[in-house]
Amino acid sequence: MFNSDLINKNPKLIFNLNKGIIKILGQSTMTEPQDFYPSVINLVEEYCKNPHQTTKLIIDLKCYNSLSSRFLLKIIELISHIKYQKGREVKIEWHFDPDDKGIADDIKLFSKIVQFKIEAMCYQLA
Repeated sequence: MFNSDLINKNPKLIFNLNKGIIKILGQSTMTEPQDFYPSVINLVEEYCKNPHQTTKLIIDLKCYNSLSSRFLLKIIELISHIKYQKGREVKIEWHFDPDDKGIADDIKLFSKIVQFKIEAMCYQLA
């Protein structure tokens, strides 16, 4: 049986800017994320100039590499700064496997770097 998720190394992006929701899903293990993320960051920067009253960033990556993590941090930083705009609310959720200590550590580190609480949402394992 062929599983296309195993060969798709780029994350799935869902932008519902009219509702203030941005989702980053799947995995981000491409070898050249600098070819993928700059256009995403440009879109996020444009959104941040006139964001929805409430913004929610949802990250649900099963895996990502260190090259991608720099871009993810930049996206988190941009979204977290919306909180400084009058009347704006921001929530960042990062869904992860509770057995993945690397992602749990990254969530704590990224929260500390951007000085914004990222909600660590563990998957409910059966």
